[in-house]
Amino acid sequence: MMHKSLPLMLLPFLAAASFAHAEEYRVGMPWDWSHRAIIHHPQLPDEAMAKGEYGEWLGKVSDPRYLSQMIQRFDALFASAAHVDPIAARRKPTPPPEEVHRDWSNVMGGASGVGFKGTYPAKYGFDIDAAPSCANDFVVYPTASAGVTGSGNQALNYGTWTTTNGTGTIKITNGARVLTLTASTTQNTGLFFQVANGSSAATRATNLGNAINRNGGVIGVIGGDGTSLGFPTLTGYQAIAQGTGGNSISATSTVAGFAWNAGNASGGSGAAGQPTIFALNQLYSACGAGGVQPVPAAYWSYSTGTNAFAELSPTISLDGSQVAFIERTGTAASLVLLKWSSTASVGTIGMPTTPTTAASAAAYRTCTAPCMLKLAMGANDTRSSPYIDYTNDVIYVGSNDGKLHKYMGVFKGTPAEVVAAPWPVTVAAGRILSPPVFDSVSNLVFVGSDRNNATTGGRLHSVNATTGAVASSGVLAGSPGGAGSTGVADMPMVDSSAQRVYAFVGTDASVNCGGTTCQAIYQFPTMSSINGLTAPRVQVGQGSTATRILYTGTFDGGYWNSANSASPSGFLFVCGSLANGSNSQRATLWRIPVAANVMGAPVAGPTLVNANTNECSPIAEVQNGTHDYLYTSVPASGSATGCAGACVYMFDLTTIGAWGAGVAPSAALAAPGGTGAIIIDNISSTGGSSQVYYSTLTSPGNAIQASQAALQ
Repeated sequence: MMHKSLPLMLLPFLAAASFAHAEEYRVGMPWDWSHRAIIHHPQLPDEAMAKGEYGEWLGKVSDPRYLSQMIQRFDALFASAAHVDPIAARRKPTPPPEEVHRDWSNVMGGASGVGFKGTYPAKYGFDIDAAPSCANDFVVYPTASAGVTGSGNQALNYGTWTTTNGTGTIKITNGARVLTLTASTTQNTGLFFQVANGSSAATRATNLGNAINRNGGVIGVIGGDGTSLGFPTLTGYQAIAQGTGGNSISATSTVAGFAWNAGNASGGSGAAGQPTIFALNQLYSACGAGGVQPVPAAYWSYSTGTNAFAELSPTISLDGSQVAFIERTGTAASLVLLKWSSTASVGTIGMPTTPTTAASAAAYRTCTAPCMLKLAMGANDTRSSPYIDYTNDVIYVGSNDGKLHKYMGVFKGTPAEVVAAPWPVTVAAGRILSPPVFDSVSNLVFVGSDRNNATTGGRLHSVNATTGAVASSGVLAGSPGGAGSTGVADMPMVDSSAQRVYAFVGTDASVNCGGTTCQAIYQFPTMSSINGLTAPRVQVGQGSTATRILYTGTFDGGYWNSANSASPSGFLFVCGSLANGSNSQRATLWRIPVAANVMGAPVAGPTLVNANTNECSPIAEVQNGTHDYLYTSVPASGSATGCAGACVYMFDLTTIGAWGAGVAPSAALAAPGGTGAIIIDNISSTGGSSQVYYSTLTSPGNAIQASQAALQ
């Protein structure tokens, strides 16, 4: 997350905190799933000095999660009419709301790349005190599909222009995806290509080729004009991947003066390539100068192993040069550390390359990018994304056998798992663990476990980061007769300043919702043992099957920026269900008031679907100036304002009056199969750079960028 203009008074502090790299005062910012898992209510540097806590502040500000929340606090303060900004002349204005639109959509490989339930992309901003960078900002997507390097030829089709002025549309279809381009006598941007009177066939060929290039990522093709194809009157498209599948990419035209050579592409052979993980840059609309440069562009694309899957949320090093993620091959998982390159063996979305594998952990530190190191976990991992302790260069991650793993020296030293007893720590034997969250104040790692007819799971656990000592709550998850449930499946949410941790339970162990279990949120202290604790809690509708997850909610801007960080107030939002009746499992937004660190009675808001469909995606929130935006999606049966079926919805909390069933989304977009988790981008006045990112779940899926302010 980047700031519209970081106050200059902060830069010396950040440099002292070792944020600066080769460029003087450059401060990069990784943004991943964990930024909503840990809450700091950060102090400003002058506040810390006044309290005699500058040393503590300096230690915390080396964590990008702390810094991003401090920047957001600046935004909230300076958006207030009652606050006088001492450096107002240096700041850029808050951007006006943008038009509702999807900025871009790009296929996630040449084969079957797709989003994954609950999985976030990871975003990196090169410099938070500069304008968003077309060249250096990037977003990383795992593809939840087996890696394939690809072989053979790419399918191709072309068409011929005459000098006749044409109107109408060009359609290129790849399976369920359809790209429609419209001829125009005046417009030559976006989905329009210009065919003005008097223009030559070569000019029209160029214009249509550029339009295909601008938009072809939606369906998996690139465009070629007369120059690139060698014939001045031709326009063509080519599959991004090798393989026979490209031969089915069809095209039609209603444009007078243009005709396709054939109804389908041809010449494709071999097998399509499929990255396990890739990154895009050229992210913003300002990067498409002249309408020629495609947005986005492949920054790098790698197949990290045949039949290897990257399904969980990735994380990024502080300087942006490395990515950490979990790779699954069969039922065995590894922590992968990846050095990427944007100049060597980059690959494309359809034709990924394979990084070299370092011969040893020691060799990884000096290997030439692109290269990677795989550290076997000794078990599978289907739920626990890696959490980075940036200050100590440590990664924590759980595995499906109930163990919490600790890796040292991950980005700066010699990577190695801590294997001295009791590490890896057995937290809940045989249980699937959630993503872990480390709290530097209590020195505890918090992690949840599922419950499947077991006595060890269905709890929230804390692990001392130094000694490995484990404390476990009472049983939170279960159902009548002891049947299984997803338990505490998603990340705990830790308020490090208020010293409270929240656990989100899909099937609460008590029977209070229509004669069956509930979905519930439990609150625990962090500084004292949680052994045996089960309360306080609030319930947010009826629980359901053993596969339904209650994803972690989010607080509103008022809570994040609460004046009393030790005893904050605001609202917590979560997507639960209804309490009673035949339609009780319909996805419903709830708002829970928090007053002075105490949860109040939850209030049901809008029901987003008209059937007992699956759960919502995790909720995302961002305060951008005077607006406080909330985002979530549903995989099917969406019935809220603006979208039916599989949809992503945005609520502008600052424009909502009384909270209740009648609250309507401020904007919505179709999202086939729903979305994985949604990540937030910049707060910036640069055009097209205040965005959200997600991937769709219907295979093959697409990586999506949409504008913040109106679906944004």
